[in-house]
Amino acid sequence: MSRFFSKAELDSQCEAYLLQAHDTECHIDDTVKYLRALQSRVPKVDVWMELSDFNKSRKKGVTGPNIKYAFRRFVAGLQGNRCCYCCRWLVNNANAKPIEHILPRESYPQFSLEFWNLAVACCDCNLLKKNLNWGSFNKSLTDYPLATAFTDFYHPRFHRYGEHVSYDRRETNYVCNVTYTGHTPQGKHLCSEMLYIIAARENFYSHNPPLAEAVSTIQEFQSSLLPGELPALEAFLKCLDDSTQSQLDDSGVDNAPLRG
Repeated sequence: MSRFFSKAELDSQCEAYLLQAHDTECHIDDTVKYLRALQSRVPKVDVWMELSDFNKSRKKGVTGPNIKYAFRRFVAGLQGNRCCYCCRWLVNNANAKPIEHILPRESYPQFSLEFWNLAVACCDCNLLKKNLNWGSFNKSLTDYPLATAFTDFYHPRFHRYGEHVSYDRRETNYVCNVTYTGHTPQGKHLCSEMLYIIAARENFYSHNPPLAEAVSTIQEFQSSLLPGELPALEAFLKCLDDSTQSQLDDSGVDNAPLRG
């Protein structure tokens, strides 16, 4: 099996999305027209927040939140309702499965609404990656790179996950052990930059039930919020992540067992 989705498969995905761009059939054409108008801006700029704010006070019709909801549902379906990076199940809450910009908006604002640049991640992976720029592409590009150009890192919309990364998850009532193995340069990069950290934290939490329960409660509450709505909570979670990582470093836990 190819490590990339074929052009025919990608074309099929795009065609399928254009038929599902809004939950209500009578709004699909207007939704597509609006999105194409945003994408046709010259010069290309970051229009993500403009999309987010579009008619957001309305509950029905062509609105930014409704467009993002339909897109999230479509792409999550392509991903089997799993995070595009760690492959854990996505929680059935919009804010708990943020839309991920694969080439970050901060570095590539012109691709803020590019269909192929958007995936669906879990909160952990989305926050861990944030604005990290893993690519070596010219930041002044006007056309999105072809799938074959992504040799530096794993691209969740172009690459077949199982060809690049495999994972093993073993759970009991009290303990969870997760391992990830990279099979290609892209998969190994994803493991070293993100998945080893995700696995180490999850394994660490599972061996500390009170901490795991507290983190679960915080994440459940956070899932009801919009990004940036409670910056103090986000700052606290960042400190918690840093503290957890420090505990792992001090304990001498090596990433090697996580590499399979």
